[in-house]
Amino acid sequence: MTCELPFKKKTIPLLLCAALFAGRPLSAQTGKPAHLSPLPDGVEVSDGSSLLDLQVLENGLVDVHVRFDGKATERTPVIDPQPALRPPSSVARSNQDGIYTLSTPAIEVQIHEAQPYSIDILDATGRQLLRSDDPFGEARNGGVTVKHATGDTLYGVHGLGREDTAQGLTRNDGGQAAAGIQGQSGAPFIFSARYGLLVDSDGGQFTTAPGSISFRQSSRPDVEYFVFAGPPLQTLAALSRLVGPPPLPPRWTLGFINSQWGSSQSEIEQIVATYRKKEIPIDGFILDFDWKAWGEDDYGEWRWNSTSAPGNVAPDKFPGGADGVFAREMTAQGIKLGGILKPRILDDAPGDPNRPTVAAAYATEHHLWYPGEPQMPDYFSHRMARDLDFDNPETRTWFWQHLLPAFHAGMVAWWNDEADVSGKTIFSNFQFFNMGRMIYEGQRADSNLRVWSINRNFYLGASRYGYSIWSGDIQTGFASMAFQPRRMLAALDTGAFNWSMDTGGFFGHPTPENYARWMEFAAFVPIMRVHGAFNEKRQPWVYGAVAEAAARQAIDLRYELLPYIYSYERMSTDGEVGLVRPLFWEFPSDPLAASQDTEWMFGDALLVAPVLRQGASSRRIYLPPGDWFDYSSGRRFSGARSIDLPTDARTWEDIPLFVRNGSILATQPIEQYVGQRPIQEITLDIFPAQASAEFTVYDDDGETYGYEKGNFLRQQVTAEKQGDAVQVTAAGATGSYQSSVRSYLLRIHTAASRVTINGKPLPLVSAPAAGLDSDQNWARQTDRFGSVVLIRISAGEKSPTTIVLR
Repeated sequence: MTCELPFKKKTIPLLLCAALFAGRPLSAQTGKPAHLSPLPDGVEVSDGSSLLDLQVLENGLVDVHVRFDGKATERTPVIDPQPALRPPSSVARSNQDGIYTLSTPAIEVQIHEAQPYSIDILDATGRQLLRSDDPFGEARNGGVTVKHATGDTLYGVHGLGREDTAQGLTRNDGGQAAAGIQGQSGAPFIFSARYGLLVDSDGGQFTTAPGSISFRQSSRPDVEYFVFAGPPLQTLAALSRLVGPPPLPPRWTLGFINSQWGSSQSEIEQIVATYRKKEIPIDGFILDFDWKAWGEDDYGEWRWNSTSAPGNVAPDKFPGGADGVFAREMTAQGIKLGGILKPRILDDAPGDPNRPTVAAAYATEHHLWYPGEPQMPDYFSHRMARDLDFDNPETRTWFWQHLLPAFHAGMVAWWNDEADVSGKTIFSNFQFFNMGRMIYEGQRADSNLRVWSINRNFYLGASRYGYSIWSGDIQTGFASMAFQPRRMLAALDTGAFNWSMDTGGFFGHPTPENYARWMEFAAFVPIMRVHGAFNEKRQPWVYGAVAEAAARQAIDLRYELLPYIYSYERMSTDGEVGLVRPLFWEFPSDPLAASQDTEWMFGDALLVAPVLRQGASSRRIYLPPGDWFDYSSGRRFSGARSIDLPTDARTWEDIPLFVRNGSILATQPIEQYVGQRPIQEITLDIFPAQASAEFTVYDDDGETYGYEKGNFLRQQVTAEKQGDAVQVTAAGATGSYQSSVRSYLLRIHTAASRVTINGKPLPLVSAPAAGLDSDQNWARQTDRFGSVVLIRISAGEKSPTTIVLR
């Protein structure tokens, strides 16, 4: 026997129908349940004229969609059209005393049937997270209002502008969700230590009152929002899966990158030769205006500057650009090339202001200009220009078609600039977003090489297009440098996980000390990159021997940490939180962690607190609960307190860096560039504690999307203290990639007198690490952290390996 579901005109088994609607009032006329209809993992609610669909998307994620007259509009580009969500493990339903309940292991949703309907969202313990008293009425007003516990601290919404207005990381006063200009970021998303709220909207305004959050100015007539339950690491991970996580970047972009405005082929060849001679690692060079035939007709804005036709601002600066000779020469030295792109093109032909360029004529004929924007003088060519509309799919297709020759000639990274503002025009939230999308979709259709772009603002959802953000055209100096950590952390709170800055500052010339300290800071952000204004040089040797030595040390450390960094990038691609995390993401129950805006976690293992003050002889650092090791000295500190760490005001070579006890840190030998030689061994420094330490070794070809089809190596390593023993387990490796890594050198920071591997006792030898045989013996020594056990094991084994130390 069956019964009919209201509104859906579908039938389900009678027993299921009875279970779903047991105890709820029936329509007196029809005998059928009124107002509510079950959906897969959800329910549909009607108030007579409008419908509310509530669906559980993940254990801790709920979608609420209010549709008027039953009509639904297309989602904005914020939401991934095909999100890689993790379906709920189970959704239980009940209906008692006028409350319809959906529950998972992480969340409980209660729909109160008394009109006007209200919705309560609780965590797994039954503690209320958010309440909506009238979702239909709120949607009719163009938004959402939810109640929450008074005193909840709120984050997200928007990043910070280029000028320091003393605003911090909290958004307890709400704010405008907009991409902004000059390194700003925005998201229609607000969150606390226990929950998050995302509204699918092109812009909008969050306002707050004690115990409530409202969102208005939704861009969709039907309002759709998503509620996340859980601490920040879970909320931000689920957010990433919903809007689309970042694909893996090319591995070389995780090394060191030199951007420069005012350069030529011969100068860059000389600079690269100096990097190699001095053995300062570098992987990429990003070129400004100079690479383009800017000013020439016939699509000069897209072409390598290998010509000297009329109008060219600085002719033939890269004679080997267009035919690929220069790129091949750089690739042979381990250097990848990137180039700047502008959203504008010149409107008038060289020498004839009354005749359009070929590209401008096409843009006019096909309506590709940004709507309503007048011509503006181009500061580089001093001719008139206009901006293109990248929200238009035809613009994106046309623009990429003319970039293809440059890509095929070796331009493998892209720097999108000035798509945030032009004169009095502030572009749409999706102008930069869609420039990045243009590159991603165009390059992926042509090549299997990974796509990477860096852009001057961010709106939520852009990351899925291989999109990074930098903090805009900032000033040099310690004050500007000291502001950048707060800007990075605020951007991360809006979902902008891949962040960078013009290290050294764009405007001005940094002092040697400022440059050295800035390079140390930059070694611990997602993308390490230097840049400056026209003819400003940011190579380490420009700033003297002391600054050069400090910068080299920072770059070397970055390259040692590449296997650690790359593993967290893969985590981010898999829909988890990646490399850089504000302290309160990792320690949400610690109120002091929430106020830290000059230090952060670099993965799970490292806490970074760079020196940001001129002439500093000490750095005050807050250490969250737990035990921490000073990476430089090995000294152990107990957490939940602040310490004053001495710093070297003379050589500037110290980077305040702490290793969390109960973590695993991966390093490799320093390369001068990624892929210089096969890496055959990765060192895993293991700091065992009562809580399990985890790290996943990850490797692939670093260049293509082969990992999407399983061409990778992944192997999880865990460590845990168990009474007087320490157990370390390397799980069986997965994936089909044939990695060059043959062994892991385990440096387990504990004392031991006996070691077994898979139950077999290992002999103790006195040989140094180089003399250890894989899976055959062990050694012990003392390093700066104290006692350490050394064991070499084979990498990539399909069967697990278990090591016990006593």
